[in-house]
Amino acid sequence: MKFAKLAAGVCLGLALAGCADPSDISTPPGPSAVAEQRGEELSSASATTFGTQRVWANGMAVTVSPPTSLRPSDTSFPQSPRTAVFTLTVVNGTKTAYRTSQLSLRATVDGQPVAEVRDSVQGLNGVGAAVNEVAAGAETVLTVAFAVPADPVRLRLVVEPNGANQDPSATFEGVA
Repeated sequence: MKFAKLAAGVCLGLALAGCADPSDISTPPGPSAVAEQRGEELSSASATTFGTQRVWANGMAVTVSPPTSLRPSDTSFPQSPRTAVFTLTVVNGTKTAYRTSQLSLRATVDGQPVAEVRDSVQGLNGVGAAVNEVAAGAETVLTVAFAVPADPVRLRLVVEPNGANQDPSATFEGVA
């Protein structure tokens, strides 16, 4: 099982590296240092820069990487000029197991929703395919992608670890 996960990760990395056009890659502004915020008061009202870790009082933590650009394959759904790919690191600092199937993500550009991309050719199967159980004290890494225009845009990503429209939530923001 560990070999299968490692092989899948290597394949995804190769697919991303082989299909990316370096001129499409954008780097969000801001510091690269990981900042940590604690407490239940975290809300979508205050956006955090991509690459920052958000930690709640119960110990749950989420980090959303800065995005990388990817040219979608012919079989991606929905089709878009470009895909913004994010790596989410979920650290279960709680005392009970966490199921990633509870995780909800919403992305917007200029206040308008953007679709999550599923591109199995490139290993992008969507957050709905994440069915990991994360033991207390453990972490998992998920890869997600969203349809974006050809030119760089400011993207907001709302992460809700307990399901859609459930507290707590965290909003990450930056150039994608």
